Amino acid sequence: MNKKNRIIPILLLQVVLLFTACSTDKKQTQQLKKPNILLIVADDAGYSDFSCYGGEIPTPNIDALANEGIQLTDFHVAPNCAPTRAALLSGMDNHLVGLGTMYEVITENQKGNPGYEGYLNFNVVSLAEVLQQSGYHTYMAGKWHLGAKKEETRPHARGFGRTFSMLAGGASHWQDNTPLIPGKKSSYSVNGKIIKELPDGFYSSKNYTDSIISYIEKDINTDIPFFAYLSFTAPHNPLHAPKEYIEKYKGKYNNGWEDLSNNRLNRLKELNLVPLDQKSSPYPDGL
Repeated sequence: MNKKNRIIPILLLQVVLLFTACSTDKKQTQQLKKPNILLIVADDAGYSDFSCYGGEIPTPNIDALANEGIQLTDFHVAPNCAPTRAALLSGMDNHLVGLGTMYEVITENQKGNPGYEGYLNFNVVSLAEVLQQSGYHTYMAGKWHLGAKKEETRPHARGFGRTFSMLAGGASHWQDNTPLIPGKKSSYSVNGKIIKELPDGFYSSKNYTDSIISYIEKDINTDIPFFAYLSFTAPHNPLHAPKEYIEKYKGKYNNGWEDLSNNRLNRLKELNLVPLDQKSSPYPDGL
């Protein structure tokens, strides 16, 4: 299917952040018709990990966004990350856009079948492509996991003007870039081109954030709105954190799974996010 025949989806997305400002200036008022958009995704973070949803670790910045915006209490995702990302960035069912499942676990009977291409296929345009065609600057930093082998499947070719992206499903969060799965490549690309080494002192969350900020600042004096997709991976295994955070919360979880689960559940009930008769989930087998 050629580009002219791609389906432009109706996107049923709640905008995460809209950066606008009140002004009586006519020119600025006109600009507000196209708001700046920042979409933040935290890979493998459970909703109750954040203190605004009952988490025990303070998350003041996220809480501030929640208090000033809209909190969803009935929101669902796919059981794996790549299918969820495919749906999020296309507005379509993941089976229609190439990620019926993650490409790492595609079975023999799925290989070669429509909907299991293992990358965001070309039957749809991405959210970034729609906004780019609408006159937006488009930026992306962090995890992609929607196509890596060919340059045409990477984020720079799917509507993002500036990118610093981890193409695989996971890797070390440090500069060593050790693959999550032994024997599998862990590649990063900048504007569609694979880079050989990560910057000195690299830590995923910091460098992804710095990249997005630098992209925004580069165009800050233009009248063109931006769409920035910031895709964090630190909650995803392998679990790596800077030393100061490890020290700060040392001993926080010494009471074990059952204590954590019960306390979380009680706070969720206090916030009316789960039924009062909800029972705690059992400890997962095999862990």
